[in-house]
Amino acid sequence: MLNKYKGCLLGAVLGDALGMPGETTVSRFIGVTLGFKRAYKGHPNHDLLPGQYTDDSQLILIASRLLAEASWDPETYAKELLRTYNLNKFRYPDGTTYAACKRMKTTDDLIGSGVYSDSAGCISLAVPFALAYKDRKEMAPKLLEACSITHTHPGVYAATLGFALLLNTLIETENTAAAYQALLTAAQNMDQDLAARLNNAIRIEGTGMPIDDALAAIGNSSSVYHTLPLAIFLCKRYDIPEELLAYASACGGNADTLTLLCGAFAGARYGIAALPQELITQLERKNEFEILAEKLLDPKKPEQPTAAEPKTETKSQEEPESIYDSGWEPE
Repeated sequence: MLNKYKGCLLGAVLGDALGMPGETTVSRFIGVTLGFKRAYKGHPNHDLLPGQYTDDSQLILIASRLLAEASWDPETYAKELLRTYNLNKFRYPDGTTYAACKRMKTTDDLIGSGVYSDSAGCISLAVPFALAYKDRKEMAPKLLEACSITHTHPGVYAATLGFALLLNTLIETENTAAAYQALLTAAQNMDQDLAARLNNAIRIEGTGMPIDDALAAIGNSSSVYHTLPLAIFLCKRYDIPEELLAYASACGGNADTLTLLCGAFAGARYGIAALPQELITQLERKNEFEILAEKLLDPKKPEQPTAAEPKTETKSQEEPESIYDSGWEPE
C-alpha cells in the first residue's frame, strides 16, 4: 500500500514539474520526449528550475501537511493560502485561487471568499484527500469544503471529488474499471455536463482518434471541463507511465495540472517503483513528499487537550520549514 501512496503523491508532483514548462503553450507531439525542462524566457514559469513544481503542488503540500497531522480545518488551510499570497510566493497561480486570496485579504473573510469559476486550480487537492481518508463518506464533505475556499463552481466540486474517488478506489481495489466508474458516477450525480464530457473523452479514445485530433475535440484549457476529460483520455490511451507522462506534458494549455493528474493516476495504479526513477530523484522536495505519503497512510491522531493543558491556537510553521524556500537545487 505504501508503494501506491508514494506513487500517487510523488507521481502527481512529478507530473506537475514535467508539465510546468508547457503550461499556456501550444501542443507539440512530434518527437515527444520525457524529461525536466525549463520554461522559455519570458514564460510565467521561467524562474523555476527543471524539476520544480507549480502552484498545483504548493496546494498539495499545504493540504498534505495538515492532513498528515490530522489537523485539517478549512480556516487553517485558508490562512496558509493567504500567507503564500501575501508573501508573493505563489508560482504563477491559478487566476481563481489568486482572486480568492485577494478577496480574503480585502474582506478578512477566510471561508467565504471562494470564486465561481470552473478553473482546475484546486483539483490537485484530490490527491492528498484521497490518500488521507479511507472512508469516502468522511472525505467528501471535507474535500468540498477545501475546494470552496477558492472555487465554488459545481463542476469543480464534481471534478475534484470524482478524481479523488477514482484514486481512492484504484488504490484500494486495484480495479481500473471500478475507479473510472467511481469518477463517472460522481460526475453524473453532481454535474451532468462534466459527466457528458468525460463520457465523450472515453468514446473518442475508443475510436483510436490520433492524439492531436482528440485534443482539439476535448480541449486543453484550464477549465475542469477540458483538463479532467483530457486526462482521462490520456490515462486510457497510454498504459506505460513514461508514455503517459510524456504525452500529457506535450499537450500545452493546462499541461502542468493535466500531467499532475496523469502522474497521480499512474502512481496509484502501478506504485512509485513504476515511475521514472531518474526523474523522481531530481524532483523538488522529493524526500518530504515521501515522508508525507507515509504519514498520510497512517495520519497522526489529534491530541485531546487535558484540563491541565488547555488547547492552544496552532501557529503557522516558521519560515525555514515552510513551502517557500526549500534550498533545493537540481542535481
